[in-house]
Amino acid sequence: MTTAYDVPTKGLIDALTKKLQSEKEVIPPDWSDYVRTGISRENPPEKKDWWYVRCASILRKIYINNSIGTERLRNEYGGKCDRGSKPYRARGGSGSIIRHALHQLEKAGFVAKIRGKGRVLTPKGRSLLDNTAYEVKKNLISYYPELKKY
Repeated sequence: MTTAYDVPTKGLIDALTKKLQSEKEVIPPDWSDYVRTGISRENPPEKKDWWYVRCASILRKIYINNSIGTERLRNEYGGKCDRGSKPYRARGGSGSIIRHALHQLEKAGFVAKIRGKGRVLTPKGRSLLDNTAYEVKKNLISYYPELKKY
């Protein structure tokens, strides 16, 4: 069985992005065109489909970590903050973006909230990631036949 561990991250997130764009529960909020993704960023994202990419990335991170909370996700998407003449310091990413994305993924049935643990994947979410990983691996094998032995 092919899992998310068996395929390249970029290929999996790209394929998940395309699948999430067809989900009616996962839609970018109105403010997503103007928002920065964290204190360490100066401008909003340039890609138009960045919301779906972030949702796909969050799904993958939950799959890899089994359960993860909003604060840990903020740290995953954070960066260094320019403080003028003082040294840079690590800052978390936008919690609002992560919370809205998680709420949408919960509404779609891919993620569930467990008190004290954070968010975990539902069987529907795990199935989505495994099936997408299988499709990505199948496409990779058609391009690179030497990968068949793995």
